[in-house]
Amino acid sequence: MESEKKNCLYPIKIDDYPKLFDFVLTPNGLKYFHDLKRRYVLGKEMVLDEYNKLRLLTIYYATSNRNEKEVLAWQDICVTLDNQGIFEKEMYKSKEDLKEKSLIVQNPLYVEGLYKRYVDYVRKNQDSK
Repeated sequence: MESEKKNCLYPIKIDDYPKLFDFVLTPNGLKYFHDLKRRYVLGKEMVLDEYNKLRLLTIYYATSNRNEKEVLAWQDICVTLDNQGIFEKEMYKSKEDLKEKSLIVQNPLYVEGLYKRYVDYVRKNQDSK
């Protein structure tokens, strides 16, 4: 249980975080991410596409850097946006735009199905409660 409390994406090991997602930020993507995050934190008005990109870039950034604090921030952003009625819609389109603008690139460390282990674990534990 201790590892579950320390690791917010348990059962994925923290050292495996960089393998979770198929894309990573480019230097320009990092700049854009910080701009979006700043706008979000300051409460600036954003469109759905920007919220989608914020969700994507936050988790790509957090896992690439093995940064649990940022993973928790991503989880908080997702819950907060959902609670405000800003749900994930047209994520594919937002992700494609990030790729076309070279703000994200293929992650050479990506391991297909690894994130699914986390999702399956969460579902299993929610069902048992």
